[in-house]
Amino acid sequence: MWIQPQQHFFARHRALPVCADNAGFSLFELLVAITLIALTFLTLFGIQADNVGRAEEARFQALASRLAQQKLVEYNLQDFTSLADESGNFGPEYPGLHWQSRVHAPSDEAIGLAGGSSWLKQVELSIQSTDAGRYEYTVRSLLVRNMEAAR
Repeated sequence: MWIQPQQHFFARHRALPVCADNAGFSLFELLVAITLIALTFLTLFGIQADNVGRAEEARFQALASRLAQQKLVEYNLQDFTSLADESGNFGPEYPGLHWQSRVHAPSDEAIGLAGGSSWLKQVELSIQSTDAGRYEYTVRSLLVRNMEAAR
């Protein structure tokens, strides 16, 4: 009777034979794969950061548009002759926003009407973000004197 010596468990039950063709990944292949994954994540993080900045700017533009409309309504309710250059902020509700207005009578040539500068005023209203200082919203409007109130 022939007795076989005991073999190690893993030596008897190999799933794949070990040979030079499928020895695994080389160091170079691993470095290339890690580099491609790093570049992909870098690109995705750059896109995400850009989207966050654009969303912040869109929020500022929407808020500034609403506040500028509110300020122009205040100008329409003021006495036409008392309109002048002003600046200020929007109070504690909007701590990072500052506004500045420039009021002047447009020239008759600019509006195309003779004597129009006596009943029209041009208002240029700018709203800036003082937090980062990188956003600005500007609107220009013509205000018309209320002829009934002027009499």
